[in-house]
Amino acid sequence: MNNSIKLLVLVFITLLSSCSSDDESNQDTNSNKGFLKIGSQTVELSQGYLENYGVRGNAYNIDFSVRSKTISEKEDGAVVYFELFSSLQNNLAKGDYSFAGYSEATAYTFTKWGQSLLGKNINPGKGDLSVSNGVSIRPLSGTFKVSENGQKYKVSFTGKGTASFYKDGVLASTQNDVAFSMQYFGDVKKSEGKTFTAKKISSTELLQKNHSVIFN
Repeated sequence: MNNSIKLLVLVFITLLSSCSSDDESNQDTNSNKGFLKIGSQTVELSQGYLENYGVRGNAYNIDFSVRSKTISEKEDGAVVYFELFSSLQNNLAKGDYSFAGYSEATAYTFTKWGQSLLGKNINPGKGDLSVSNGVSIRPLSGTFKVSENGQKYKVSFTGKGTASFYKDGVLASTQNDVAFSMQYFGDVKKSEGKTFTAKKISSTELLQKNHSVIFN
């Protein structure tokens, strides 16, 4: 009798352990995860975005962004933004994207207008993102890779760029050929791209993109 009770208890404990492991595995599979690394600094990323700016040339201008869970004055946060050209109308095609110019608008390329920021107090601006205390870097070389583009996205970037370092909102220094990398696996929130326009018809100000979707 005692042996039967012990056996039942053992089976019950084994079942509980199995269910717990499955729950943890499912949570890990369903959660968004990633990181931005600039130099020796790393911040985790938690939510991705796709903005569709429509046809340009023979490709589609679809921008990818991802941010950390929190962006505040009290702790380091991160925002990653890449301006990309895809062969697909409403999605980023799988494959490797290389550095090229905006005017060429060639599929499987990204431009110098991308921007990755790491630090405290990251904010949207007119055409540019800003960080009060931290680093902002624009890509000048490297590879942006899309491995999955379905319900979940899997993307990565490894390359170099020109980094601008800020202290209390003031540019403190710049540095060329700074290595940075990014990885993200998770869902993306899709939207139609929005732009700022020049205030005056005669203005020479360029059409610039609105990054507010990242901060909503």
